[in-house]
Formats: sequence, C-alpha cells, structure tokens
Amino acid sequence: MNNQIFYEDVVEGQEIPVLEKQVTTVNILMYLSTVWLMDRIHFDYPFATQRRGLPNVVAPGNMAGDYYVQLLSDWAGERGELRKLSIQFRSFMTPGDILACGGKIISKYIQEGKGYVELELWIKNQNNINCVPGKAIVELPLKGLKKA
Repeated sequence: MNNQIFYEDVVEGQEIPVLEKQVTTVNILMYLSTVWLMDRIHFDYPFATQRRGLPNVVAPGNMAGDYYVQLLSDWAGERGELRKLSIQFRSFMTPGDILACGGKIISKYIQEGKGYVELELWIKNQNNINCVPGKAIVELPLKGLKKA
C-alpha cells in the first residue's frame, strides 16, 4: 500500500500518470473472445472496409472503457474507488494505434466525510486525436481514516 494516493495529495489541474496501450489485431481478438462480442467490424477486414466503409477493423468501444477502469484503478490505489465513468466514442481505434490514456483533475470536494475527485479523461492516439473523451469521479481515501 506504499503507492496509495490520498485526497490531500492531489490538486486541481494535476494530471495523472498516463497509461499507454497499443491496439493490435491480437488484443482486439482476445478482447472479443473474452466478452463474446462478435460484430464483424472488429475482426473481418473485408467486411469492415468494403461493406461498412471503415478504414480498418476497429477496436470495440468497450475496450476504451476498460482502459479507463485500469487507468483510474491503478492511480487510485487499493483504497480508492471509481464511482462514476462516462465516455463518448468520437474516433476509431484501429490496429497500429498507440494510445495514451490520461486524465486531469478538474475539481475535488468532500461530501459526507469522503473525498471525491472529478477528472477529465482522454484516450489520444499517436496523431493526438482524442478517440474517446470521458469524465470520471473517483473516491480517494482521506488521510487518517481507515476504510471499513
């Protein structure tokens, strides 16, 4: 628990550490098989490009949501809790993309004895395009308080 971040340790405007992800056909297929998502735009190149007019097969949007959960859970530590996550799908994530998942604290507040941090989130590709903007509320532990 040495890496635990506390409410008192963060300030508005602070960016959290970036999580880098690479999109490959292999990790798309592994994800699809895990969640039983079988839409052909995610694995059938001729179908995706010729029949649907996409630039390539595309990563499922749910992958981005899972990237955010990993980003925020890693940052918040064992005693932190992701309380709310909202995302918007704006641009495709395709094989070959290198994604930088990050966020910035836009506000913090204490409510009913708990410390909350609101973050603006992004998943930017190598061209600095924000593929999946989002927002989150994370509960961080307060110093001196033990979680029940």
